[in-house]
Amino acid sequence: MISLGLTLAACGGSSAAPTTGEAETKAVPVRVAAAAPADFLSNIAVVGRVEPDRSFILAFKTPGVVTVLNVEEGDTVKKGQVLAELDSRDVDAQWRQAEEAADKAARELVRVQQLNAKGFASKAALQDAAALAKSTRATAQAAGSNRGYAKIVAPNDGVVLKRHVEANGVVAAGAPVLTLSDMSESYVLSAGLADRDALRVALGDAAQVTFDAFPGQAFAATVTEIGADADARTGTFQVKLKIAASEDTLKSGLVGRAAIRPSGQVAANLAVPIDAILEGHGEDAFVFVVDAAGNAKRTRIKVGRLSGGLVAVTGGLGNGAQVVVDGAGYLTDGEKVSVATASAAAE
Repeated sequence: MISLGLTLAACGGSSAAPTTGEAETKAVPVRVAAAAPADFLSNIAVVGRVEPDRSFILAFKTPGVVTVLNVEEGDTVKKGQVLAELDSRDVDAQWRQAEEAADKAARELVRVQQLNAKGFASKAALQDAAALAKSTRATAQAAGSNRGYAKIVAPNDGVVLKRHVEANGVVAAGAPVLTLSDMSESYVLSAGLADRDALRVALGDAAQVTFDAFPGQAFAATVTEIGADADARTGTFQVKLKIAASEDTLKSGLVGRAAIRPSGQVAANLAVPIDAILEGHGEDAFVFVVDAAGNAKRTRIKVGRLSGGLVAVTGGLGNGAQVVVDGAGYLTDGEKVSVATASAAAE
């Protein structure tokens, strides 16, 4: 919460008659507020998407036609459950072809060995035949191993986040087939930080996350990952906030807003009500500041972002400076003003 000291307008002047022949200068009644630090300036606000803390992209090791696809997006699956299968005829055919090539190479090796023993085949020919036999046998073993990868099995309990192919579709080796979340892990909010904010955040910093889907509710979170490199497209650094366990069920893809509280010490900027701004252009603006003598001085300041009717002041004002928030339109530079005693800090 912020603390802005507000003052009340003076409604009238003194009733005493002047003691000299000169008329007293009439002070202009105004309301003022004190420039003070604000929480929104120290917290870092980000918007991100919910995703599982850990997920799996599942694929086949060999190309083929997907004949079985047992799940839809959003389905809950159990560890060991068969999720998809390739047409076994293609895989079996590749294995048989590799086996036949290995058998042929083995027979050729025997023949060359016999010829070499009789002096009708060179040593180089024998070495080539032996190498071919080893190579084709290794290929056959790999093809046999791939027969076991013609099925995709759930590695953990989870939820199907995305289905990349349809039944009877052709897939290449290693092409994504399913994306599965790990239900044994929690969810994180993934967002991008500007460089100035990324330097302020540290692992373990606390945060609060809110969602439109859960109005009036805040979820506690902790910074668990900070990207080392900026994204080439956006120039931001990815940060992940691990969301604490809750009775409410989060879903991947929800958009959330987080307020990160950096643990590092930073220079606190000040804030003033937006009503204090007379005019501005870019980072430059003007306000009336009431000095100790009660005179309103037109002052140039540097301003930053807005939040909740307040504007950040990055330069030109000191902590506690009294700025005019009501009545500034009737003032001229250096004019006398009437300000009541400052009230208690308002939250």
